[in-house]
Amino acid sequence: MTRDDRKLGRFRDDAARRRFMTAYDDALTFWPCAPEHLDVATRFGTTHVLRSGSAEGTPIVLLHAVAVASPMWFANVGALGEHHPVYAIDTIGDVGRSLQTAAIPGAADLAVWLDDALTALGRDRVHLVGLSYGGWLVLNQALRAPDRLAGITSIDPPGAFGRPKASFVASMVPDGFLAKFVHSDPALHRLLARLNDGVPPAPPLLGLSVAGLRTFRARQPFPARLKDDELRRIRTPALLLFGERSPVNRASSAAQRARQFIANAHAEVISGAGHMLPVQMPDLFARRVLRFVDEIDERERPLP
Repeated sequence: MTRDDRKLGRFRDDAARRRFMTAYDDALTFWPCAPEHLDVATRFGTTHVLRSGSAEGTPIVLLHAVAVASPMWFANVGALGEHHPVYAIDTIGDVGRSLQTAAIPGAADLAVWLDDALTALGRDRVHLVGLSYGGWLVLNQALRAPDRLAGITSIDPPGAFGRPKASFVASMVPDGFLAKFVHSDPALHRLLARLNDGVPPAPPLLGLSVAGLRTFRARQPFPARLKDDELRRIRTPALLLFGERSPVNRASSAAQRARQFIANAHAEVISGAGHMLPVQMPDLFARRVLRFVDEIDERERPLP
């Protein structure tokens, strides 16, 4: 392996790849219907996309959380795709079916990658929706490459609006050590439960998460805090959803900062929600997103 290869996201070995792909395919059986598999070329490698939903309407593009890839949207693609094409993208540098061939050293490169993928899909106006790291990617895209974006929805993005709770960081250390160095699956389950309001994710998300974390060496830029002037530069209509019980953000202060600095932002703290809102409360999530999407499309629809 060359020094440059170490800068690329990669599976630990062929057995690891097979293990994750089995989990990936198993999770897709929870989708309401089998998606179309697409591979599109970008300057950072081949990007894998799951296509489902309607043939009409403004496309909704989904960006997943770390270590789970696009099948994690099993609870949401049915409702979101009823009147919209839905594209779920396997993020380059993270586990999934995308194949990274060039390093992505910073946030600006991620914006170039995603713009390349949307160009290859032939989509020049989309609603971009992301959870966790995907939520940070959504904000990064609106900051650096907003021209294709009709609207953005960012769900509980880590780091963008501030630091996580200190108690959460401290609580992760013991199980983080056991999960990484002792390869303890119970410790890994406890870590995932802390992100999910104390309850381990239900199948298929639990198996997908464990397989992703165990099999892949991710190479992604860290989700840095967005400065006040960077937030002010985001002009795309934005919906920001924060879980009241999520440890990733201080929900109330994060929502307040979003409202203060993003001109076209609606920020909401969802009562009783943890970090994995789309899986924990799929009906509420779909209603919030579709109401926001439809309001934007209605405003921009040409007069007869």
